[in-house]
Amino acid sequence: MRKSIKSISLLLLCSFFSFQSFAQIEYDIQEAINSYYSAKMCDDYQTLLGFTYPDVVEKAGGSENVLKAIELIHETQRKKGFVLQEFKSKPPIQLTKTSEETHAIVPVTTVSKVPGGKVFNEGHIIVVGTEENSRWYIIETTSLDDGNVNKVLASWDNTMLIPFKKAPIYKEDK
Repeated sequence: MRKSIKSISLLLLCSFFSFQSFAQIEYDIQEAINSYYSAKMCDDYQTLLGFTYPDVVEKAGGSENVLKAIELIHETQRKKGFVLQEFKSKPPIQLTKTSEETHAIVPVTTVSKVPGGKVFNEGHIIVVGTEENSRWYIIETTSLDDGNVNKVLASWDNTMLIPFKKAPIYKEDK
């Protein structure tokens, strides 16, 4: 009987630490997303560069090239009147651990001001945790699908599927 109680206690203890670990990962993912989108709204290009996955930086020819690209994209959007106003993220819908990274697919809704109205976009991002989840990177899936995601994220293990993209919704100002 005592052996049975000890086994159950050990199982409950392991489950508690596993849940606590998962809850911490979810919290860290949400913190990374908040920092990333806040940087986008404030044109904080250095922070955005810090959230850019290292392989992407390398393939783009280094930090300076990525920083210039981020600046150019944001300046072009601003000139066209496209301004990110708000974002909401939900808990990850898929989460997996590879040999050295954590990958999560997270639903994100953004609202952007555009000339004459607003654009509401429901999409997904990939959040990548490295260094035992002490370092997080954000990969937007706008131009990614299951066939090309490993070109950006070589460690992608194909156990998760990138959800289909929804068309943005435009609402005219009244």
